[in-house]
Amino acid sequence: YIKYGCKPKILNVEFRGIKKAKPIPGAIDLIKQASKVIICPSNPVVSIGTILGVKGIKKTLKNIKDKVYAISPIVQGATIKGPADKLMESQGYQASCFGVANYYKEILGTLIIDNKDEQFKGKIKNLGIKTYCFDTLMTNLKKKKELAEFLINLE
Repeated sequence: YIKYGCKPKILNVEFRGIKKAKPIPGAIDLIKQASKVIICPSNPVVSIGTILGVKGIKKTLKNIKDKVYAISPIVQGATIKGPADKLMESQGYQASCFGVANYYKEILGTLIIDNKDEQFKGKIKNLGIKTYCFDTLMTNLKKKKELAEFLINLE
């Protein structure tokens, strides 16, 4: 897919061997004990979806949903980098921060969306997810630090 510039239409995503995958010893306990679990702005389907497919991870996150925070990797209907928008659409989700919220709604307590997507805030809150707007485009070290501090200080 990458070789062809993300142009072919995606029909399906398959994680070969995922049913055999197990978390490393202690990972589930560490997730349970964490004060926050942060899902960084990465591709929900192939980057985070792979992790969620590992036995016990998704179930554990569902049980601590209020401690799970994510930053949307999609701003104004487009990904900052990579094919997350096309992959989201291939799985039946809208290529937007609202689509990201729907994808994560079983495990997510709080979603940070970009200021440019503020119009989605109410729709996401209606999914039962706390929603905050912030400048999520990390174009330099200062902006990266500001976003990290904002997220760390949320309760």
